[in-house]
Amino acid sequence: MSQSEPHFNNKILAEEKPTYAFATIGSITERGGRVTHVTTKAEFNGKALARVGDIVPYDDGTEATIVDGAGFAASWGGKPLALVGSRLSNGDRITESTQTAWGIAVPHGESILGLFDPTYTGAPIHGKHKGDSHA
Repeated sequence: MSQSEPHFNNKILAEEKPTYAFATIGSITERGGRVTHVTTKAEFNGKALARVGDIVPYDDGTEATIVDGAGFAASWGGKPLALVGSRLSNGDRITESTQTAWGIAVPHGESILGLFDPTYTGAPIHGKHKGDSHA
């Protein structure tokens, strides 16, 4: 699989009522940051999905990096996709996405390897990244 292809564990991919929605361009954080640039081409309804490592700018000129996400459930280029609930390097958290219909479902009493774990690295994926998406 190349880095230009998303990886989804279909057992936990959810449409309609996800437990955690995927963060997209336009998603906002608790402290007012907004996802304006992502490093994937993966999209949902025309909105590119964010992933661990993407930068979130703030109105005051500061920036923070998304540090955790979907873990094993969904990744792009070997990095987990970001979710509502993902943490940032400044302690902030993504609280709202521009979409709520697509994400991952976590059945009651179960866990997902690497979910919201900033130390999760996943399996390496070989290939070349095809580009970035912007707001």
